[in-house]
Amino acid sequence: MTSGRRGPPPELARVRRVSVVDSLVEEMTRKILGGEWPPGTVLPSLRHFAASAGVSMLTVREAVRTLQARGWVETRQGVGTFVLEPESSSFVPWQLGASDAAEYRELVEARESIEATIIALAARRRTAAELAVLTDLVDRMAAALTDRDRFLEADAEFHVALAEAAHNRILLRSMLAIRVPLRRLMADRLREELAEHGDLTRSWEDHRAIAEGVRSGTPEPGHAALARIAARARSYVDSTLPGLPARRPGNQTRDAGR
Repeated sequence: MTSGRRGPPPELARVRRVSVVDSLVEEMTRKILGGEWPPGTVLPSLRHFAASAGVSMLTVREAVRTLQARGWVETRQGVGTFVLEPESSSFVPWQLGASDAAEYRELVEARESIEATIIALAARRRTAAELAVLTDLVDRMAAALTDRDRFLEADAEFHVALAEAAHNRILLRSMLAIRVPLRRLMADRLREELAEHGDLTRSWEDHRAIAEGVRSGTPEPGHAALARIAARARSYVDSTLPGLPARRPGNQTRDAGR
């Protein structure tokens, strides 16, 4: 009986603490991705941060450590914590085991499901300002058809802007949650496309189709473009590690028609 009385308190305290840390990490990540904290920004001191956020210094320290592990910030002893500039050199060819490839296949599957809903909602809910952002990003892609890094920056921003245009916070958070591994996949796949075709016209045309569908209020062109993007991503994962089990026949048939 004694052990039964002692069990619940630490478990409940632990769950609450993780929730606060995760919430703070999410908020900080959104500020970085949204441009409110651009690269080079010096974060407040732990004490100031804790006071402004209404949390403990331990919570802030754990949140900062999480962002460090993800490569978003760097702490310099005696100087402060700085938001990092994403480096294109960090996108190196994959060295994946079977479990990694399976997880990336699931990432593609999840991304396609999430973004199909985002496209449908954005076609109904987007504002003129949000459409202008999407159009500008498509134009930036068009100007970077032979520059993978510049294209990748606009590509990554496009999908976050698209999620914002859907006006659904849960879907936006879902896209933000998968943005880092998705960006890695995009970087490697675009490298392959550039080497094979000489430019990134295919990817640009698909993003243009998504933006046009959002503009016209008809999600079907965007859904078709998303299906092509996902099919290429799946093909890339499969070809990167050829010794893995093949996709199920149903998926192969579906992809062959795209």
